[in-house]
This record gives sequence, structure tokens and C-alpha cells, in this order.
Amino acid sequence: MRKLILFALICALLLLVSCGPAVQDCEKPFIPKDGGCCIDLDDDNVCDSEQNETEEKEAEIFVEEKEPIEVDTSKKKEKPKEEKEEIKQEITGTVTAEVTEEDIEEFEKTTGSIDASDLLKSLMKTYTEEVESYKYNHNSDWYFIYGNHIKIKLSESRQFVNQRIQGKDYPLFVVDTIYLDILNKTATGYCEGNDPRLGKRRCAELDIIDIPFPVSYGQFYTKKPDEWLFEVYTLDPEVKTETGYYYLGPRKVKRLEYMDSNKQVIMFYDETIGLPVKIQSFINDQPNEIVLYDLLSINTVKKKHVEHRSADEVSSKEGFYSTAN
Repeated sequence: MRKLILFALICALLLLVSCGPAVQDCEKPFIPKDGGCCIDLDDDNVCDSEQNETEEKEAEIFVEEKEPIEVDTSKKKEKPKEEKEEIKQEITGTVTAEVTEEDIEEFEKTTGSIDASDLLKSLMKTYTEEVESYKYNHNSDWYFIYGNHIKIKLSESRQFVNQRIQGKDYPLFVVDTIYLDILNKTATGYCEGNDPRLGKRRCAELDIIDIPFPVSYGQFYTKKPDEWLFEVYTLDPEVKTETGYYYLGPRKVKRLEYMDSNKQVIMFYDETIGLPVKIQSFINDQPNEIVLYDLLSINTVKKKHVEHRSADEVSSKEGFYSTAN
């Protein structure tokens, strides 16, 4: 009976051992794991792969909060886009040609104020040596300058009624061209057919071709570009100029600024001819006037172009009634 019981116990133990997990024999640095082995380099009885997974999960969950860092944008070399656009507008003005980023960088690099004493001497020298005559458009009227004489082609003719000239009565007298003598301060008007609304036929219909009509000198005289140059040249106060360049239409100009008593004057001049093409003035910091000399060109006007000539005196090769004369 004892042998039977002992045999039953042995069989039960064998059955329990066969059903239990097999123990894997792992050599360091490996340790048993799920019937196999895994590496444990730090010898903490935990598989290193499990440690890495745990650390990665913790890193994903934990986010370190930091105080926001304030950036001083003023120290950056690159200017904001908005400021670039403002500079571009200042350069271009009424520019027709495209302004490149290189133009903007050059403008930023060269802008500054310097004493203009030598500059004024240079402008005066350029004007007196290079310019014999010039023409420009001002307030839609064409001005032709030669010496002390000016011819003005009016964009709109002036009409005078009931006039008696050289002993003859004229119910209507039309003037579309004015001739000024600066030294004698006299002004004489003619009907030459320059007004496109009337044409030369109207002058013939009124029988006023080649008839001189005295007009007021002060009514038609306006300050010329060279007078601005002479004015600033003779002033004693400190004069400054900006070296940065600008564009007025396709023309490249520079900026000259000066004070005359309480009047601030900003002159945009073409250094290749020594003359200003735009003038802005302020009195007590309030805008006063803007003067534009559009399409200014030099040395195309001759003496004969500032004197009235009859149709018989004008060569057929000349555009007598064009802005070229």
C-alpha cells in the first residue's frame, strides 16, 4: 500500500513539472524574459528595451515650459517687408522704370546728410559750362528759355474782348503764345494757332495773325529752375544735402535741403545739368508750394525759338507750331 501511494505522488510531481514554464538559462549581461533572454546592461533585472520604451513615453508626455524670449528686431540687418515697400515708394515716386532690390539697398547705404558747400559750386559750374538753353513743361504750359528771353506755349489760350490795338478795334483777341523779355520785364502775346481747340484757322478768322498783344509781365512770369540754383548759391545759412538718390519719372535726381529764414526748401536736382526739376517748400513746418519742371531738357532751344516769327519766316523743315520750338 505504501509503495502505491509513493508511486502516485511521484507521478503527480512529474505532471506538475511538465506543465510549468521552462526556465531559460541566460548568461550575463542577458536575463530571462518570457522564455527567452533580453539584455540588461545596467544589471537592474529589467530589460533595457523596456526601460527605453518607458523613457520615450515619459518624454512624449512631459513638455518643459519656458518663458517666451523677446527678440530685438531692430538689430536685424534685414528690414521688414513693409519698411522695404516704404523705401521703394520713396525712391520711385513717379518712377516708370522698375526699381530693383539692389537699388533699395544702395539707397539705404548712401542716404545721409553732408555739407553742401562744394556741391553748390559743382552744380553752378555744371550749369554755367554745360547749359546754353533749356525747355520744360510747367502747369501744362511749355517754357522755352534762351538767355533773357522766354517763350511760353499756353495749353489753353487766353481771350480778350473789345480790344483796340494799333488803332484797330478787335471784338475778340485770342492769345496762345507769350514772349517775355526778362531784362525789360515786358510780355507780348500772339495768336499762333498753338491751342488745339482753336488752331491756326481761328487766328486767321479773327485776323489777328502776327498782331502783337501787350499783356501783363507778372501774370505770365514764373520762377525758372536756374533762379532756384542762384538763390540757394547766394544764401549764407547752413545748407545740407542728402546723398541718397531718387527717381522723378525716368530721371535720376538728388536731394538738396536748405533753410531761408523760416522757410524750408527741398530741391530735387539733376546733377548732370546742375538744375532742379522739383521744389518743395514749407513755412513753419507747414506745406507751402510744390513746383515741378517736367520733361526738362537742355540745349535744344535756339535764339530764333524765343522770338515771334511770321509763317513766312519759318522754314518748312521746322515744326513752327510744335513743342520743339
